Amino acid sequence: MNNMMKKSIKICSLALVLAGCGVAGTFSVYADAPAAKVEDAASSPVGKALEKADYLTKDRPNTKARYYLFLYSASWCGPCRREMPHVVRTYRKIRQSDDVELVLFSCDKTEEAAKAWAKEERMKFPIIKPKKGNGIPGYAPGGTIPRLGIVDNTGKPVITGHPAKILDDWRKHCKNCLLYTSDA
Repeated sequence: MNNMMKKSIKICSLALVLAGCGVAGTFSVYADAPAAKVEDAASSPVGKALEKADYLTKDRPNTKARYYLFLYSASWCGPCRREMPHVVRTYRKIRQSDDVELVLFSCDKTEEAAKAWAKEERMKFPIIKPKKGNGIPGYAPGGTIPRLGIVDNTGKPVITGHPAKILDDWRKHCKNCLLYTSDA
């Protein structure tokens, strides 16, 4: 094998190891995909599925959003607990838009643990009960947590990665949305 091939193999191996550890970063799946249309939102596959979902709290999602931020997190996860205050603050900005919604898929072992954490952190976004996301387009269980994925209203992934990396630029990832820039 020549040196260039050996170097390529080493780089690929390292990338696979890092991806398996959940530290490979952020992956944009459909960076150039066209934005979801507003008129399609009312009958979107994600919106319809979210109407039927099994929620942990009384908060319900905007089922007519064009983009959904799917957060996978759990109370027992140290990095998840450290990230949650940032998520809660960012949600105050996200909820100002009718075009974007954040939904937490609880990865807790029990509903009680998830509810207690939601109350403790003052989470005001919709939380789907543990192991109850099946059937929602774009729902992607497994993998490392905390993890945030943005999907359009058909469930097509836009980007997936660590919440800290994606939340700061959520407006950029939700292209063509009529978003407010206020920090209120």
